[in-house]
Amino acid sequence: MTVNIETQTNDESSSPLIQNIPTEVVRELNGEKLLDRTTFFTEFSTNAYLEDFYTKVDDPAMQMVLTFLPNIVARLGKVDKMLDFGAGPTIHVAACFREIANEIHLADYLPQNRDELCRWVNNESKFDWTIPLRMILTREGQSWDLLPKVEPATREKIMDIYHCDVFQNPSVDCPKEIFGQFDALVTIFCVEYCCNTLAEYYSAIKNTGAAVKPGGYMIYGGVFEETWCSFGGRKFTCLYITKEVMLDALAKAGFYVEEADRGCVLYEINGMFMVSAKKRI
Repeated sequence: MTVNIETQTNDESSSPLIQNIPTEVVRELNGEKLLDRTTFFTEFSTNAYLEDFYTKVDDPAMQMVLTFLPNIVARLGKVDKMLDFGAGPTIHVAACFREIANEIHLADYLPQNRDELCRWVNNESKFDWTIPLRMILTREGQSWDLLPKVEPATREKIMDIYHCDVFQNPSVDCPKEIFGQFDALVTIFCVEYCCNTLAEYYSAIKNTGAAVKPGGYMIYGGVFEETWCSFGGRKFTCLYITKEVMLDALAKAGFYVEEADRGCVLYEINGMFMVSAKKRI
């Protein structure tokens, strides 16, 4: 069976999916102005992001990702090319694919994040990934004795680091011959934090999904019905989305959660989600 919600989204006011929910980002929280995408270049701190979310990994959203992503990777099996779209300064997604992908490609919008990824690839990063990588090994059912091998094995598969932008098409500044040829694309806590309206959200999902080849998978993680996120003492806007809107946006981009396909799955826990949807051939 296919999860497919048939609705019209061109006219936002008439769509049953978006009635009675915010259609634009919330700009203030208890009188405090929220930062948005216009401030990312100056206000997004790579070090603060890593410190807040990946040192102890006590944030429920990060725990959700490190619990479910290895399961999804195991369901997919071998892939040729995978892309971490909106990777930020992080390597945990790439690490999950180190044994099943022939090529791992990384992309992010912000130069400060791409710089940190380059430092890590060149073995010059000072950030300690021990705790997240131990969690990944645990979910994989592997011994922590393998920890010293995880980062080198991941580095060996990294092909390049690109600029990406959900509002552009093509959305990734990668070689033309590989855009649209990724077997698996992962984007986690990215799209809805870039978008100010539902119209932008639908377009962003379409642009991001365009990098995936027909028959490939988009692995997408996020939070339902949230309007902001916080790290490093700063609060940023988040577009309010529902499960119905998310599935509809994927469907309109050509992606479906096929129950008969082992690579497809939708996990939900405490308002957070991870979905692996297949692109129609």
